[in-house]
Amino acid sequence: MFQKKAPVWNKQLELLVNVEINAAEGGRYRRPYVAVWVEDGEGFPVRTLSLWLQTRPPGPRWFPDLRRWFRSDRMRQFTDKTDLIPVVSSPTRQPGRYSVVWDGNDDQKKPVKQGNYTIFVEAAREHGTYQLLKKSVLIGDRPFRTDLGGNVEIKTASLEYRRRR
Repeated sequence: MFQKKAPVWNKQLELLVNVEINAAEGGRYRRPYVAVWVEDGEGFPVRTLSLWLQTRPPGPRWFPDLRRWFRSDRMRQFTDKTDLIPVVSSPTRQPGRYSVVWDGNDDQKKPVKQGNYTIFVEAAREHGTYQLLKKSVLIGDRPFRTDLGGNVEIKTASLEYRRRR
């Protein structure tokens, strides 16, 4: 039987991910490592949008603390044999509001198909907590807004699938 192929991402739209890092209470504060990424409907990692961590020692020893992203990225490496950390990482962030945009391309800069995706926001902090927010969304031709909620490390997170700016 002939199956219709899903259309590719509508290039007039983009997905904005808003993240607010919570201010920690107490004396010993280290900025959290934060990963924002996308997995397809089968749970395969499609795109790492943001990776805020310390890449110089002793930072790398804490990469696995981003548990879900780290496992997901190891799975991705079996397919494309590249290390994303030197390519997409940037320094950790102070408490505050930040935004990242997904343009509809995968990690190899190829457009993805419309369909179901899960957006993840993960945070881990030395002398702090581990937190994971996720939301399944349908990427198609209709704009939307939705909240991911918040937790100890990520005060708020939201998604806005909107016209490209």
